[in-house]
Amino acid sequence: MLRLRFAPLEPQLGPGKIELMERIASEGSISAAGRAMKMSYHRAWTIVTEINSMFREPLICTQPGGTNGGGATVTPLGHDVVRRYRSMELTLRRHAADHIAALEALVNAARPARRKRTARAAR
Repeated sequence: MLRLRFAPLEPQLGPGKIELMERIASEGSISAAGRAMKMSYHRAWTIVTEINSMFREPLICTQPGGTNGGGATVTPLGHDVVRRYRSMELTLRRHAADHIAALEALVNAARPARRKRTARAAR
């Protein structure tokens, strides 16, 4: 998983925002993309607003609903951002796979085992 933070306000671009943009591109709407990701329309809309505020130009364009229905499209810049993100992700996986695996092993080894909660323990 790759997550980028941009200065000065540190907006983040990560797998969730990229997936939402990909789903909007394939579904043609924010609500359908949100449903596909099991998130509310409100949450999906909030993320779209965050994405569009991060860059100099919008990455997602919306058309209001109504009789003819609404929709959303990913702009050419949005497609470029998704392509670059996926390319960086692939490069990272290829060149740092051993390091990532070693760090994951350390993180997993450091976590204490979880105990199952019984009805008695929950009280």
